[in-house]
Amino acid sequence: MTMRSCVISLVVPLVCGTCLDSGIPPSERKNLENANGDSYPLGIFVPDWAASWAANVLVATIVEEIFGYNVSLVKGTGTVSGFYAVSGCVDPTAVGDPGCGSGNVTKHHIVMEAWTAGYPLVWETLQNEYAGVAAKNLGNMGYEGLTSTFIPKPVQQEAYRTQGMALQYFKYWNASWYQPSKYFESISVIPSGLTKLCSDSTSVMTDDATMRRHIVFTGDVDGLVYDSTSDSYSARCDDGHWWLSPSCRSNSTLCVPFITGGVGWGIEELMQKSTKWNMPMALGVAASWSAYTEFPFLHPKSHFYWWIPDPTFLELEPLQVIYPPTDRRAYSSGDMSTAASGISVDKHVSRDLSVLAPNVENFVSNILVTMAQMNAILLDQKNTSDSWRETTCRWLRSNQKVWQSWIPDESQCFPGFGLYDTGLDDFTDHRVNASNKIVCQACPSGTFSQPLEDSIGETYICVPCAKGRSQPLGAATSCSLCKSGEYQDEIGSKTCKRCEIGLYQDELGAEMCKSCPASTTTLGLGSVSQRDCGCKKDTINIDVSGSYNCVPCSEGLTCPLASTLADLQSGESYLGQQYTPKVQEGYFTTVLAPTEVYRCGTVAACPGGKPGSCSGGLTNTPCAQCRPGATWTGNQCEACEGWRQVLWAMAVVGIFVFLVLLYYLTSSKVTAKATVLFATTASFGMLVMSMQNLGLIGMMTIDWPVDLKGIFSVCQFLLLDIDSYGFSCIAGSVAPIRYLLSALIFPVGVAWLGLCYLLSKLLPANRRWNGSKTVSTCGAFLQVGFSTMSATSLAPMMCYKHPNGLRSVLKYPDIICGSDEHTAMLVIGWILLIVFVLGFVTLCTFAVYQVPTWSANRRDHLVAGIRFLVFRFRLDSWWFGVPLLVRGPLLSLPVVLATDYPPIQVIAIAMVMAGLLVLQMLFWPWKVPMLNLTDCTVSFCITLLVTTSSLHLEIVEGPMMQFAEGVSTAMLSGIGIALAIMVLMTGSALIYRSALGGKKELRMFNLGSVPTSAKLAKRMKEMSLELERMETQACSFGHLRHEQSDHGHYPFGYRGGPTCRGCCDLQVQSAHQLVILRPGAHQEQEILAFKPVIRRAGQSSGGTRQPAKDRCSFGGPRGQHQQIVARPRGAPVLLALSATQRVQAAGGVGCPKPLVVFQLVLGLFLGTSCFFGLRFGQLVIFGVLFVLRECVGKRCFSCQDSAEDCRYERATGCEPPQFLPARLYSDSSRCRWSGPLKKPHRFALLGF
Repeated sequence: MTMRSCVISLVVPLVCGTCLDSGIPPSERKNLENANGDSYPLGIFVPDWAASWAANVLVATIVEEIFGYNVSLVKGTGTVSGFYAVSGCVDPTAVGDPGCGSGNVTKHHIVMEAWTAGYPLVWETLQNEYAGVAAKNLGNMGYEGLTSTFIPKPVQQEAYRTQGMALQYFKYWNASWYQPSKYFESISVIPSGLTKLCSDSTSVMTDDATMRRHIVFTGDVDGLVYDSTSDSYSARCDDGHWWLSPSCRSNSTLCVPFITGGVGWGIEELMQKSTKWNMPMALGVAASWSAYTEFPFLHPKSHFYWWIPDPTFLELEPLQVIYPPTDRRAYSSGDMSTAASGISVDKHVSRDLSVLAPNVENFVSNILVTMAQMNAILLDQKNTSDSWRETTCRWLRSNQKVWQSWIPDESQCFPGFGLYDTGLDDFTDHRVNASNKIVCQACPSGTFSQPLEDSIGETYICVPCAKGRSQPLGAATSCSLCKSGEYQDEIGSKTCKRCEIGLYQDELGAEMCKSCPASTTTLGLGSVSQRDCGCKKDTINIDVSGSYNCVPCSEGLTCPLASTLADLQSGESYLGQQYTPKVQEGYFTTVLAPTEVYRCGTVAACPGGKPGSCSGGLTNTPCAQCRPGATWTGNQCEACEGWRQVLWAMAVVGIFVFLVLLYYLTSSKVTAKATVLFATTASFGMLVMSMQNLGLIGMMTIDWPVDLKGIFSVCQFLLLDIDSYGFSCIAGSVAPIRYLLSALIFPVGVAWLGLCYLLSKLLPANRRWNGSKTVSTCGAFLQVGFSTMSATSLAPMMCYKHPNGLRSVLKYPDIICGSDEHTAMLVIGWILLIVFVLGFVTLCTFAVYQVPTWSANRRDHLVAGIRFLVFRFRLDSWWFGVPLLVRGPLLSLPVVLATDYPPIQVIAIAMVMAGLLVLQMLFWPWKVPMLNLTDCTVSFCITLLVTTSSLHLEIVEGPMMQFAEGVSTAMLSGIGIALAIMVLMTGSALIYRSALGGKKELRMFNLGSVPTSAKLAKRMKEMSLELERMETQACSFGHLRHEQSDHGHYPFGYRGGPTCRGCCDLQVQSAHQLVILRPGAHQEQEILAFKPVIRRAGQSSGGTRQPAKDRCSFGGPRGQHQQIVARPRGAPVLLALSATQRVQAAGGVGCPKPLVVFQLVLGLFLGTSCFFGLRFGQLVIFGVLFVLRECVGKRCFSCQDSAEDCRYERATGCEPPQFLPARLYSDSSRCRWSGPLKKPHRFALLGF
């Protein structure tokens, strides 16, 4: 700080040390400090003229040495830049934009010698636009500034002495009475180089407006020159340098020379005065500033323009020429014939000086300097050429009484300040303290300045703000009352506290806040009235009288803070949309009861928002019906145009036609291996079943993603969810009627088939409908639509709960459960459920149980009647149609029993699907292997889809939502691929008729390839050689006989003997295969119908063979025969053997190998064959033939692949032939061995 005080300023050289003997040294001076903690010196802005330097340096010295502040003197330009400087403008000397603004920190605090009145518009603009920071005028410095014409004092004294003329008064200049020119020089002796030409473009004498005013107020046209080219006037100067007034224009020697500077300062004013007051004047403008300042000294007997205070011409002791008193009105209009008014020279300070240094502001306010005192300082500096610091220091030393009167009493505080005890370093409330120094300081925040009257006089003290009041700023004269929404429960507070949430304050100056009514709160801090109180979030005020009755918001309503029933009904709030209660999307409320919430059937139907809002033209509660004559299309209600009714009429007719065609399409024969037509129909049926299952899954009350909803909607068409397809255009808008018509589809379909059967009796016999086939067609119709029928029957029982406690039918949300309409629908549903759903399942279950008996007993018409139930499956899984049938009701049942509990639905449906999937994998029931794989894939994907639906039970976002959507997409993709395979199989089978059966069948259908003849023959040959190597005894062919076992069975056996009794030649034609039936079966089933082709050589009494007509019977004592029969190629191969069979010898040497060995070998062979995919029926035949071969001796099969038949002959020493043509093992399906059989049993083969 000391260094700073000793540095030579750019503007004023500062002396090192102090000017005054008791002055505060630089090391002890301090900076100003504002409320933000910013520290900086007190700034004094100095306009650049002599009197300004004198006044400002004088103040700077006192502020430094008496008040102890560091001072920064900054050179300026003029009065206007001083205005900007102490108003906080960033660049006060800039032309155009000085950078003023309320956010600036003022670094200039004092300007002395400001000519305020000279720039009234600038001053007024600052005060208006920047009222908070604009400069503050502390009043006149003690003198007025003046611009006028002056004459040297010696000239005045000579005129007065010789003729008594007082030339300082204008009336002594009247040429009619006086001749003042004899006391002044003539213009002829003044060098022309000292003055400008009148025609100089910078001179006011060429200004047209100035000259025109001269004509207006004086009429002196002769004194001007008119330029017609430019239509402008200029001053008339005959010699080019001097304008002559009218009184001496004819004789220039009588003119008194007047010199001015600049562009012609005061020229207009003196032209008017000299003309009006008949003054002989010659007016000229100095060529330069130096010419102007030297002219009065070079030509002391002259008249010149000057202003005071200024040191330029002080040595001449000039006297002002006094004119008539100022006429301000005339001056304002341009008439300058009267005297110019004096201009107050003022003291300006910054707005914040009263806070930063109030004692300094008080000091500046007290400064009064007379014109004589200022002229003394100016003249001293001019005469000595010392610095302004030294010059003002001499004046301060010699005029102590003058400036000491400017220093305020430190304990005489002003408003905003209070007494401060520097010894105690605290504010005090009295100033009588002998030991400590009492000064004034600005009152801090939280206090205010209060007047104190004592024996010394009036002063101020700082008093803490009372409760309910605050003062954030310092130097305040009062504390502010806490505003509404605020309170203060402590004294001396800088700020008031805002009312907390749940409280409000509607009065000023409160010491505490008021509580909101019960169950209400406020939006935030600082609430200003009870109206700001509102019900808490998730509650709503249902009182419309102005009081409060807050109740919890129901599910389906969004109730922000301060929700009211009126806002809910109007859909807007004065607080803004953020605080407007509204109905959530997917929910509905009526206008009359806006808090009674209904859950809509679909989210798309209810947009939410205001009560009563429905999408797409829907009406009723809750947005479930279109207006009469319109139908819902999934997005909006559309008018029921004529084409919709036509399409529905065509659809109804098409259904009846389809049912008739269905009768004729079910005429194909049942085969063990699938045919092309079977693959086509089975694939299509599985496609329909899969889509029905997806439709049932879509009925779950889960908020599925939009993409899944669209897929489920399409699939639900197969469940008769046909409202989105214009069904109401023919059924009407009444839900019970639409439901009744939907439920009647199945009874009407059955009735139609029955009617067609009866009507067919009128046709010729060969065209009449078969009763069994008609029953099978009805069963097929009900089977295909069983999931739909079960879902339709259960629809009225699926009631979901609304948030208001009511329940609606899931499929018909406008039907309230328990209403009369719902009761009617329940009656319809129960009838459909009991009679058709449960009745059909019961009949199918009974038929599946009885079909083996019916088949064995040749009740062919009954077997034919349930053809629809078993023809798609392998014969060992003929019962699988029943589990598939009940799958639909089992998938619908969880939605009925747990409509409002989606998690239970997910678990139950997943269990159903998983159980059926396990059953499917265990029994592999479909004839076509690819259908088994496809069905398992679809079931697996649907099971996972149901399982992953648990991710949608709650709102998920971000990565979890992406995961859920990804899993759902993957499962749907799997289902889609499986369905595409079904379609591909259907198309392939129709286009490529050899896709199934034969050597050219496609591998994809059977999931494998048919082995070659050579490969299979090689394997069979190896097995036969292995059997030959087993230890055996010669066994002659004996007659077969049957003996009853201990378990009541009639096994058959054979007994070796020395002669052949009952030998048969077996002839197997290419179109047949062998079938072995259990003993005692006297009738073949319908599916085993055949034309016998096997012949035998029967035994005669003489031992010769006699051919049998249709079969080879091996006789026995009891007349029981083992029958070997033939069947048409492609029919299922059935095997039924008693588990307690025994083979005994009936005379002769018995077989050395027990039947157990045969069973073990045959089991090993079957297990190996399962691996390679051989046909089970063929394996049985092969095993029996090998045993016979070992027992009867050297025999072989001799046949060629191309031969039409193979003969079984007695031979000796023949080589093992290539036997078993490809036609006999063309089936590559897999079989399974079930072990010993307790009862007669069948094994079904997959394939054609």
